[in-house]
Amino acid sequence: MTASPPPVPPLSNYQRAVSSSVEVLHDKVEPYAVGHDLQLREPGIPLDGMVNALGIGDVNLVWVRYGGGGVIVDTPPVEAEFAMCAPQAPMDVEYRKSGRKDTVDGLLVLSQDEAMRMSPHPTLGCLVMATTTERLTRHLSDLLGRPDHGPVQIHPEQGDAIMSAALVEQTWRHVCLVLNDFVAGGTLNPLAARAMEETLLNAVLLGLRHSATSTIAEQPVNRRRHHLVPFIEDWVQAHHHEAVGVTDIAAAAGIGVQQLRVICRGEWGVTPVQYLRGVRLDHARTALLKAVPEPGTIAAVATAAGYLHKGRFAIHYRERFGELPSQTLHGQAGSSIYPRIG
Repeated sequence: MTASPPPVPPLSNYQRAVSSSVEVLHDKVEPYAVGHDLQLREPGIPLDGMVNALGIGDVNLVWVRYGGGGVIVDTPPVEAEFAMCAPQAPMDVEYRKSGRKDTVDGLLVLSQDEAMRMSPHPTLGCLVMATTTERLTRHLSDLLGRPDHGPVQIHPEQGDAIMSAALVEQTWRHVCLVLNDFVAGGTLNPLAARAMEETLLNAVLLGLRHSATSTIAEQPVNRRRHHLVPFIEDWVQAHHHEAVGVTDIAAAAGIGVQQLRVICRGEWGVTPVQYLRGVRLDHARTALLKAVPEPGTIAAVATAAGYLHKGRFAIHYRERFGELPSQTLHGQAGSSIYPRIG
């Protein structure tokens, strides 16, 4: 039997280093993660390391494989930072203050008040997602529509989160797959980057237990047609071409994301993300109807609508309009009238 090819490493389009030097690998990882020290587990075996990393807004993703005999990673208390490890194989962990030891086979949130020691798998490596508690707190304020709470403190072992931690795992893997499929031609599309940043922050606040979990879980009051509906429609129409996300819509309307969800569900039967995407697709259709069929036209329209891939753009476009972008561009459009929703 032919052996299966090795899996493509996460963030492979954003390679920062391939090196046998522990110093080089450390220096490439640290700007995207948190402060840490490295020591070789087996000094006589040379490393064969790789670092792939990317900053998406205020969220950093970094995947590292050290190779060789592996390394021991020592981290101080992260304090005002948030860092989460996703080891790709069981990883030994030691909490230096309490002396507690564990083997982690899933997500691990680094302690805000205790130094830790970890031993990631030498060849399968580990992905780290990092941001600041200040950024999480600002995003929480956007979700709730009010800033009247202290900094977010992550407490993954103190009860259940709103959703399963699997949401966090699925989200970072999805983002990495999207980025791996995207042939980076320089700067990441700001519309797509903003959407991915918000998605990652949402996953953390919904999939991990923290100091504001019970507050987020409070159900907002539902209403009949909201007086903000015309404002939301006008604002999205005016700003759809900018790198705005759901939190920006909510902030402009002076409400929280939770209430915005209620309004969008009640008025259009869609989520805020679907509503924004629908408006962008409507404008993409208008652009295709006016465009001259030339190579690259559809790709340019897809990019303007915030898509990294023509394939995903085509899927969403056909779901909304019942035809492919190429049919619209070449004058094969149907005669249906499509509402500006979802």
